[in-house]
Amino acid sequence: MKKILIAEKLDQEAIDHFKNKTNYEFIILNGTPNRKIILEKIGDVNALIIRSKTIVDRELLDAGKNLEVIGRAGVGTDNIDVDYAEKKGILVINAPEESLDSVADLAMGLIISTCRHFKTAVNRTSECNFNRKDLSGLELRNKVLGIIGFGRIGRRVAHRARAFGMKILAYDPYISSNLKDELGTELTSFEDILRKSDVISIHVPLNKTTFHLIKWEHFLLMKKGVYFINTSRGGIVDSEALLRAINEGIVKAAGLDVIEKSLEKNEEFLKNDKIIVTPHIGASTIDAQKNVSWRILEGTIDVLNGLAPEFPVNFPRLDSETKDIYTPYRQLSINLAKLLVKLNLPFDSIILNYPESLPENLRKTLTRHFLAVFLKPLVSTRISIVNSVLIAKERNLGIVESVRSGKSFENLLSVQIMDHNKVASEIIGKVYSDGYIEIIKINDFNISFSPTGKIFIIKHVDKPGMIGKITTFLGNNNINIAELQVARHEKSKTQLMVLKTDQEPSDELVNKMKSIDDIILVIYHNF
Repeated sequence: MKKILIAEKLDQEAIDHFKNKTNYEFIILNGTPNRKIILEKIGDVNALIIRSKTIVDRELLDAGKNLEVIGRAGVGTDNIDVDYAEKKGILVINAPEESLDSVADLAMGLIISTCRHFKTAVNRTSECNFNRKDLSGLELRNKVLGIIGFGRIGRRVAHRARAFGMKILAYDPYISSNLKDELGTELTSFEDILRKSDVISIHVPLNKTTFHLIKWEHFLLMKKGVYFINTSRGGIVDSEALLRAINEGIVKAAGLDVIEKSLEKNEEFLKNDKIIVTPHIGASTIDAQKNVSWRILEGTIDVLNGLAPEFPVNFPRLDSETKDIYTPYRQLSINLAKLLVKLNLPFDSIILNYPESLPENLRKTLTRHFLAVFLKPLVSTRISIVNSVLIAKERNLGIVESVRSGKSFENLLSVQIMDHNKVASEIIGKVYSDGYIEIIKINDFNISFSPTGKIFIIKHVDKPGMIGKITTFLGNNNINIAELQVARHEKSKTQLMVLKTDQEPSDELVNKMKSIDDIILVIYHNF
């Protein structure tokens, strides 16, 4: 039975639902994550579900001997060593959609709060002081909102701000300019955002390139009196530079849901009337917490069941349309690998030929599936669809993805095992419109069979009596033949026989068959 370790608090209703729906064992550590207990438990689990407090570093990943997937209940994965997880073959997934509206709501709340001096106003009235002479705020209509990071949250903030009559500028190097007209937002440069915005809101992930993305030199470019909002990650902004910009009047006020660790006990910063700090509550709504729990549990269980992850972090993402054809092609690529492994041939490169109709991200995913199976007997480290390409590169294996066009290659997936620029073996499979898969060619033999059940593939000399000799041998050993096909190659005077049997043969029986006169090759696999 597979095990799922839930290290941080999730919605209980969601946990109960999936516990009843699946046969998996759930190990639940509610409350503040205890690293010692997680380290004790993780060696025996297949999945780990966390939030933002559990630090998944190399020590934890090395301890997860059976770990297949890490589910991050939320968006950010900066508390996970994603690169090392990939090397270990561990899939990382998250639930980025479920808390987006909650974070966008908070960002908009912080914009309003800073522009209307909420912190000072609330503090005064709590002391029965109703003086408002110095609390003239900023009306949002016709003001320029500059959004740095125009992904899912940034766009939601833009949508809300537009309702207030704000003009929206956005910067994101990974967004196509085609979105300009569609969203009514002007996509511009990073410097333009800094120079032209009345309010700046940050919505980027924290990584090596975005750490201290906003430094003192950037505050110098901003309008004097700008309002500054950050609901993404504290490390994106140089805190000392921000405090200096506030003290020097460049930043009129700041609304922060996240701050750097160094500021968590800095009273000068936290008590400053011009700075509103909330304790990372962007996703802390009843709705978001419930939704993110359901999504990450469902996603984790999908992965354990062999389905494509909806929100992978270290794996190609497939859109909903591609997922419809994913399952049969995935199964075919795995089955091709299982057969080719049995040949045990020397090789230095692999060519995977795909039909032109398959999207690139699906082709890359299928390559990962093939390599995870094909290379498994050859490596001592754990290999999965997550790290199979990395392992191939580490071993200097040439992996070529070729695209074939034309009707004759439609729905065909072929693999060529190469050794010193020569084809050592080739196998071709086909996916039909109803999802049915077949092997249609093995090397020089055109032969069609479904890769299901207990299958012998036998190459033998093309001479009278061979079929009878093989079938008699199996019958004498109480192996009943369910299906039998034979293909002939006249030039080499050989035949290829595909046998499906009702019983599972022993390894000893398979080896005995190999010793029968005029049999060249015997492969057996139970699909």
